[in-house]
Amino acid sequence: MKKIELEVPSSLESITLGQYQRYLKVADQNKGEEYNDFLNKKLVEIFCNVDLNEVEQIPFVEFEKVLVIIQEAFEKKWGLTKRFKLLDVDMGFIPKLDDMSLGEYVDVESSIGDWQDMHKAMAVLFRPVNFSQKDKYTIAPYSPSEEVKELMKEMPLNVVMGAVVFFYNLGIELSRASLNFLEMEAKRAKTSHLKEALEQNGVGISQFMDSLKETSQSLTKLQKNPFTSV
Repeated sequence: MKKIELEVPSSLESITLGQYQRYLKVADQNKGEEYNDFLNKKLVEIFCNVDLNEVEQIPFVEFEKVLVIIQEAFEKKWGLTKRFKLLDVDMGFIPKLDDMSLGEYVDVESSIGDWQDMHKAMAVLFRPVNFSQKDKYTIAPYSPSEEVKELMKEMPLNVVMGAVVFFYNLGIELSRASLNFLEMEAKRAKTSHLKEALEQNGVGISQFMDSLKETSQSLTKLQKNPFTSV
């Protein structure tokens, strides 16, 4: 039997965003318990950079060990990584989210909810560092291009996960704050300026509140399977 040598990623630093996107696409196309064995093989093929034919030749006991190692890599906690190297380029997270432009925010929000578009969101949140002094730094202006977005697929997955969790927590806080504020305002005056403004645009206050609550609930839902979501 041919000896198969594998480089098994023991942390998400050794898995790229592009690899994760490839796996999620396969998993989405092959849902159901009957595909579990196939997905486990694809998991090893993609994350260990081997051919599927070679995966078939791995002894069962060793195959199980590989799955456990990868599983444990996904179970580790991820913090926000503000700087990392991407193809020898020093990349930095947006230093001040308050300074994010409307265009940047829209691009992040429209793509961060879909893993197949996650590289587009990362191209907004992380950019080349153009000045650095101790813990302070600045990043290049936002100039989106398809080439740059594609390069972000080479990001280490731990950096991506940390940024997604950070943005998720930020979204929860903003959603809750907005919800609490609007509920207080709605109770304070039946003819509040907010209510009048919404009704003038054809939106009832109750409809708006329901929409905001749905947004808040959707932000709090995290799938437990580490191979399919954060």
